[in-house]
Amino acid sequence: MLASSAFVALFLATPGLSVGLPHIRLFGKRLVQQPTALYASAGATEAPPEDEQREIDPEQTVINESIIDREDLPGITVRELKDQTRESIEYFASERVPSALIAGATLGVLFAYPLVSGDLPFSALSKRVYMLLATASLCNTLLSVFAASLAIVRLLGHEHEPMAKDPLVMMLREVPLFFLAVRAHYLTGLLLFVAALSVRIFTDYFIGSPTFAKGLVCLVGATLSFMLAMYNTHLIHFKSYGDLWLQYLRVLGARLRNRTPTLGKPAGPLAFTAVALLGTSCYFFGLSAEFFFGQLASM
Repeated sequence: MLASSAFVALFLATPGLSVGLPHIRLFGKRLVQQPTALYASAGATEAPPEDEQREIDPEQTVINESIIDREDLPGITVRELKDQTRESIEYFASERVPSALIAGATLGVLFAYPLVSGDLPFSALSKRVYMLLATASLCNTLLSVFAASLAIVRLLGHEHEPMAKDPLVMMLREVPLFFLAVRAHYLTGLLLFVAALSVRIFTDYFIGSPTFAKGLVCLVGATLSFMLAMYNTHLIHFKSYGDLWLQYLRVLGARLRNRTPTLGKPAGPLAFTAVALLGTSCYFFGLSAEFFFGQLASM
């Protein structure tokens, strides 16, 4: 249930941070104790006044330590810093459109395969798997759309430091929660949507032609594998798709624990309600699976 943690993102805000480069420590003691030296090394003409320096939030520390801090990588060259707000807004807008399209397509097929009393065990199981995959896909894509919209509004509010060497660095530094939410949920929703279609293809064609149905499923499986392979080999700042989700969960955890964020408000009761409801849904899914397979065993 990769849609899991994401419900928390509906109720959170992500604070900003001071200017810096990806191979320079943007967070922690160096920023707090030596702001002038940091700004000079980052290419800025002068450091901001002491009263304008912002505190660091825990989720930003997670991003710096796990993703942005690349001092150990060779070949890093200093590029000119510039305002990356426009490019970042365009990125979130471009991610919001396909996410919304996938959500609409998923909603259209979600109820086209209803459970019917008296279904054969194979048909009943495949329908349950299909509905679970389709619902999880819908949740992920909706969260991606929502996070992208919140990120755009946040950036339009100009409560962030826009200067960075590229849009990725600025988004990871200023809106890490929203950026990770969009990346994680968009791809997850797309993969789950394709997986749900493969289950339905196999179920619909298996009775008439099992061999043909297996060929179709293998074709869809090859597409899914290739999509993940391309994603894993072209990621920037992340080791793999799994690492992306790991960092996302770490940022969510940091946000939940932080009761005094620099900007925005701390996670309220709705965030913890989302976590509780997620755990409850997993519990009921487990009960349903236990009952279903118990019936199969007694037949």
